[in-house]
Amino acid sequence: MANETAKQELDIGAIRRLKILCISETGWFDNDTLLGDIKAAGGMSASQYDINWPPLGNLHPTNSAGSSALIEAEDLNGTVHKILFDTGWGPEWMDRRFAEEGIDKLLHHGDIECLVISHEHFDHFWGIGSTLKHCPDIPIYIPHGFHQQGLDFIKQRGHTGSLITVQPDQPVLLFPGFALVNFKMATLLQVQGENVLYANIHDKGIAMLTGCGHTGVINLLEYARRTFKGGNAIHAVYGGLHISPFEEWSEDREKLIQALGDYHIEHWGCNHCTGIKAVQKMLEAGFPVARGSARQGSKSDLFLGNGDVLELG
Repeated sequence: MANETAKQELDIGAIRRLKILCISETGWFDNDTLLGDIKAAGGMSASQYDINWPPLGNLHPTNSAGSSALIEAEDLNGTVHKILFDTGWGPEWMDRRFAEEGIDKLLHHGDIECLVISHEHFDHFWGIGSTLKHCPDIPIYIPHGFHQQGLDFIKQRGHTGSLITVQPDQPVLLFPGFALVNFKMATLLQVQGENVLYANIHDKGIAMLTGCGHTGVINLLEYARRTFKGGNAIHAVYGGLHISPFEEWSEDREKLIQALGDYHIEHWGCNHCTGIKAVQKMLEAGFPVARGSARQGSKSDLFLGNGDVLELG
């Protein structure tokens, strides 16, 4: 009989509950304006640092919003951990949303343990000044693949704390039950590398939290299945899934929705670049999508929007 190595599943522990506050899922307000700016800069293969958007410049400042969430996880010992997941884009917009949700005070008092940057895209990262002016020494986790311009940008905004680069496929245990994983990828505007969060909720299963899911939502779900102890039970997904970010549709996207149904996920907290069209298709297919309130700048109540909360566990 051939020797077979038993599959080694990673036991990350468990948390008791998870609460996600959507600070902002509105990356920008007008698709045509954003796409026009990108086209003028040379298209999707151009570098985002060559586009004169705020805070690097003053090109269409009222179109810059951003993506950001506050994650609150209670471990099995009763300790509550708070993580800022992405920090948005437009300085004025992020300052406003941070103030409206009390994030500015949490940062000022040191109640947020770290900032996790999902990826280097402008709408997830360029608003970092709104975080650092309240807590300049906050530890920051960035994905492998960050450009030197991005590293300089963090320093120029006054960061004085530790900066940790997460390496591909080397899970980082932030605390028991909560892991950060980097995926090697290359996407629009020369952005590389993506950080994704995975939490194991006691007696429920894995919750996956993404910024945009550029690596592909199926790839990210399959990673959880083959890597984590208990990963076959995917309990919840939160964040952008990059299915129809500009409301485009195709047969491949239709097949993707069908494939996602096979995972029998109990809670879908999808928003941001998932796209309204994709969420409509998910609802038509009977997916348990958490609905939102369509306030504070969010465009639809079909999904969790700005100021809405998803509670798990």
